[in-house]
Amino acid sequence: MNPARGEAPRLAPEPKVVRRRDRVTLTQSCAEALEEAIEGGAYRAGSRLPSEAELAEQLSVSRPTLRESLRLLEERGMIHRRHGRGTFVREGRIQKELNRNFGITSMILAAGYKPGAKDASIVSIQADVELADRLGLKPEEHVWHIERVRLADERPVVFSIDSIPEHLVAREDLDQVLSDGDQSLYSLLHRVSGVVVSRGEAELIPCKATPELRALLDVRSGTPLLCMRQVDFDQHGRAVVYSVEYHVADWVRFSVERLGPGIATTDM
Repeated sequence: MNPARGEAPRLAPEPKVVRRRDRVTLTQSCAEALEEAIEGGAYRAGSRLPSEAELAEQLSVSRPTLRESLRLLEERGMIHRRHGRGTFVREGRIQKELNRNFGITSMILAAGYKPGAKDASIVSIQADVELADRLGLKPEEHVWHIERVRLADERPVVFSIDSIPEHLVAREDLDQVLSDGDQSLYSLLHRVSGVVVSRGEAELIPCKATPELRALLDVRSGTPLLCMRQVDFDQHGRAVVYSVEYHVADWVRFSVERLGPGIATTDM
């Protein structure tokens, strides 16, 4: 009988009763038993583990020992906990190559997940001095301020804030793209304004989840996030989008290709 969606299948076989080994704590032994079960396919990626009481009984360990073992597995990126929902086996991370400029929608699709969004809002605001400078506007010119929680298979992975000059796109076009499954502002700009985003200038800053971000991204207080601030330029060198993105660090992995230094370098 197949397990219900979101439920973990029973261990086959169930994890062995944990025995403390020389120089290995009971907590570490417990974590190893669960790790072996996950890697052996007893729990599929994305599935929910049994309750703490059930796992503790299967492994013949106390619940405090089990909780510490689960904490170790969470630090290793093998599981993650959702408040009020349980503990889930971690799925594959989303890869974002920093040397290539592509949007969140494409990033999620490339990782094999279904993109989506929730808690979307669009408001017209006057650009302050900093925003006007980044977008090459006069102070107090109007921009569309767009906030969204980006989803990968319904799981929050990024909170994005995008600012676009109002003259580039109409409100009804924004409403349409945010209501369908694509969610790509790059595609929208090309379709309605002929804008081709040709490059971006970005900075990546580590930060921790604030109470607001914790609620939006369904993470615990103090969870590490990666904040990326980026200005996108079109084929004519004009700034067309300024974005601030908060990525859940244990779901999104950033990579970059570094060339050189070459044979002539004296660096060591």
